[in-house]
Amino acid sequence: MTASVGRPRARWRLRDPWAHQKGIANFPPIVATVLAARGITTRAQADLFYKPQLADDHDPLQLPGMHEAIERVRRAIADRETIALYGDFDVDGVTSVAVLYLGLRPLGAVTVNYIPDRFEEGYGLNVGAVAKLRKGGAGLLVTADCGISSVAEVAYSNELGMDVIILDHHTVPEEMPAAVAAVNPKRPDSPYPFDELAAVGVAYRFLQVLYESYGRKLPEDEFLDLVALGTVVDVAPLADENRQIVTEGLKRMQGGLRPGLEELARVAGTPAERFNAETLGFALGPRMNAAGRMAHANIALDLLLAESPLTARPLAEQLDALNRQRQQQTEEMMAIAEELCGAADDPLIMVGAPEFHPGIVGIVAARLAERRHRPAIVYTEGTEESRASARSIPDFDIVGAIRKEKTLLLRHGGHRAAAGFTVATKDVALLRERLVNHAAETLAGEALRPVIDIDAEAPLATLSGLEIKGLMRFEPCGQGNRKPVLLSRGVRLMNSRAVGSDGSHLKVTVKDGMATWPAIAFRQAEAELADEVDIVYSLSREWRSERVELEILDIAPSSHARGLERS
Repeated sequence: MTASVGRPRARWRLRDPWAHQKGIANFPPIVATVLAARGITTRAQADLFYKPQLADDHDPLQLPGMHEAIERVRRAIADRETIALYGDFDVDGVTSVAVLYLGLRPLGAVTVNYIPDRFEEGYGLNVGAVAKLRKGGAGLLVTADCGISSVAEVAYSNELGMDVIILDHHTVPEEMPAAVAAVNPKRPDSPYPFDELAAVGVAYRFLQVLYESYGRKLPEDEFLDLVALGTVVDVAPLADENRQIVTEGLKRMQGGLRPGLEELARVAGTPAERFNAETLGFALGPRMNAAGRMAHANIALDLLLAESPLTARPLAEQLDALNRQRQQQTEEMMAIAEELCGAADDPLIMVGAPEFHPGIVGIVAARLAERRHRPAIVYTEGTEESRASARSIPDFDIVGAIRKEKTLLLRHGGHRAAAGFTVATKDVALLRERLVNHAAETLAGEALRPVIDIDAEAPLATLSGLEIKGLMRFEPCGQGNRKPVLLSRGVRLMNSRAVGSDGSHLKVTVKDGMATWPAIAFRQAEAELADEVDIVYSLSREWRSERVELEILDIAPSSHARGLERS
C-alpha cells in the first residue's frame, strides 16, 4: 500500500491576546477570559449567552418569500389540495418533513411525504419524482432542505400545473427557480438578521407564521426537539437563534422523548436526562443518517413519526444495525481512499472508484479533509455518471469552486463547507484538474495547515470547581460555539495507551500540582509524547457517565516550546 500523508502539524493561535484584560469583574478568571475571547465582556451579554431564551425573537415575516408561501399554503388547505412535502435524505431534510407534516395536519392540510432514494434519484429535486407526485394528485410541492438550485425541475413542475414552495438554507445560485416562493435566509435580498438557520429551522419559522395567520399559536414544545436535532446534526452554527432553539430543544428532550427518539436513545445507550448537543451529533445523528446512506431515509422519518414504542423499536434497531454496517464500510473505503491519495500533496483531494458506496462518500470526504486539512471530494464512479460529495476547510468555499465549473456538471448544490454534484464520468479528469488549479490559486501554504483557536492559556492546576462549572455552561457547543479551548504547558504525563477498535485514539492521565485528570486524545495515537507535555484541550463529560475529563485537541513535548500565534 502506498504511504499516506499525515495531518499537517496544527498552528496554535490565541483568539484575543488581550482577553484577560477585558473579562467581566468578579467572574472566575479563566471563565471571564474565555468569554472575553468570544466577544462577551459585559454581564448583559453573559446573561444572554448563558440564558439564550432571554433574547428577543427575530421576526420570521422578514424571511423573503414568507408572505407568498403562507398565502399559497392557506389556499391549498382551504381547497383540500394535496401538498407534497419533499425533503432531502439527511437528518435536516427528514426532520424538516416531519415538522411540516406534524404542523400542517392539525390545520386540515392533506399531505403526502416524499424523500428521494439516494441511489436511484440522487440529491435534491428530480423530474421523475415531480411527475410521480403530480400524477398522484399533488397540486402544491413544498421542498425542504433542497430546491434552491433546482431551476429545471421547478420549471417542469410548473409545466405540469403543480406550484412549488422552497424552504431551504443552501447557498443561493445566480438564477433562482421560478417557484411561487423561495424562503431562504441566505437570499441576497433577505433582511432577516440571521442567515444560518438549518432547513428545519426555516420550516419551524414557516409554521409559526402559518399558525399566527389562523389566529393560533404553534405548540412549540411539540416541535423543538426535532428542530434542535436537525440543527445540530446539520452542523449549523450554534449561535444567535440556533443556540436558543437547541437549548430549548434539549431541555424538552431531557424532560421526556417522543417514542422514536426514546427507542433510538435506548439502542445508543444514552438516557434522555444526559442529552446534550454532542449526543445529538454523535449518537442519534449517525444512526438516523445511516438510513439514507445505506437503505432509505423513510426509515428515519417513520421513526420520528412513530406514535408508540412498539412501532418505534424495530425501526430504531434497524437504524442501529445500518449504522454498524456503515461504520465497517467507512473504514474499508477510507483505506482505499488513502491508498488512492498516496503521498500526493495537491491543495485539493479528488478521488473515486466504482466500488465506493454512494451513501458513504460524504463521510470519507469529511475524514480526508480533516486528516489532511485540505478540501476533499470523493465520488462513486459510474459507467456514464459519477456522483460526488465534497467537504472543505475554513479558507476554501467548496460550493463556489464547484459552481465555477457548472458547465461540466449535471447537478450540483450545497454550501461553503459541504456540497455535492453529479458529473459525466468522461469529464471527471478535466473537472479534477480545474478544481485543483483553482485551489492552488486560492490556498496559500499556511492555509493548508490547521489552526486551533485557543481561548486562554492557563496552568492546569488553576482550574477550580467554579472555573469548571462556568466552562461547562458554554453548552450547547458545536459549530459556531466550540467548547472553550485552553492551553496548559508543562503538564506531567502519567501514563498513556492506545484505545479504540483500530487503536487510533490515545487515553492518558495528566497531572499538574495536586490535580490529576483523565484525558482522551482522539485520532492521536501516533502523537509524539514526553514526560512533560503542553496540551490544548477542552472539558468534556465522559461518554455514558457524568465525570469530567479533558478532551485533548493537540499535544506536544514541552521541550518543543510550540509557539502561540496572535490573532
